[in-house]
Amino acid sequence: MSTLYLIRHGQASFGTDNYDQLSALGRQQIQLLTEYLGTSGERIDRIYSGTLQRQRESAEILAAGLGLEAAVIDPAYDEYDSDAILRCYAGSLDAAQLTELGWPALKHDRRKFQLFLERAAQAWVAAEVQDAQLLPWRQFHTRITTGLRELMAQEGRSRTILLSTSGGVIGTIVAHVLGLANHVGIELNWAVHNASLTRLIYNSQKISLSMFNALPHLEHGERRQLITYR
Repeated sequence: MSTLYLIRHGQASFGTDNYDQLSALGRQQIQLLTEYLGTSGERIDRIYSGTLQRQRESAEILAAGLGLEAAVIDPAYDEYDSDAILRCYAGSLDAAQLTELGWPALKHDRRKFQLFLERAAQAWVAAEVQDAQLLPWRQFHTRITTGLRELMAQEGRSRTILLSTSGGVIGTIVAHVLGLANHVGIELNWAVHNASLTRLIYNSQKISLSMFNALPHLEHGERRQLITYR
């Protein structure tokens, strides 16, 4: 059997000009995760990452701290384009609905942003919003599950692998492994903490979930203050 740890990137920079970079807190979260993994006694063979800056920065901290080679970068593990989803969903609503949901002044209000994104993502999964610039949910799902199969086939037996990715990718993989409906994957996304660990066990015949959204490096004492969703 082999082990694949899905790691959500550290907190990104919500409300700034460049969301797609780790915040100071995000770097701290990943550094603490790196220290935890380094003292766990578990041999780690390789690290993979999506192409997004926050994913790659997380992978760089992990690789440096664990003495691994640079991450294998693969766009299969990129997050969905939330900006495109939000724009397409906003275009499907009337003025009254947009005002009620606070569009477009969402950038600095985490609660309103999350509510709008949840509704937009549900519409995206249900194919209720479509645009030439927006990757359909089915293609997003296929890209991720194909990448997962290729990673497992390439790494083979008795390996321990890290994958630095995002909440939507993790939710999609977990729902796929458990045989759950598509909308459940996007709902799981909202529960995934920054810098959390989700563990999959696999061989050539099957893949199983053995841990979801764990924070062993943050769940005790004052470190609990460092737990975030966004």
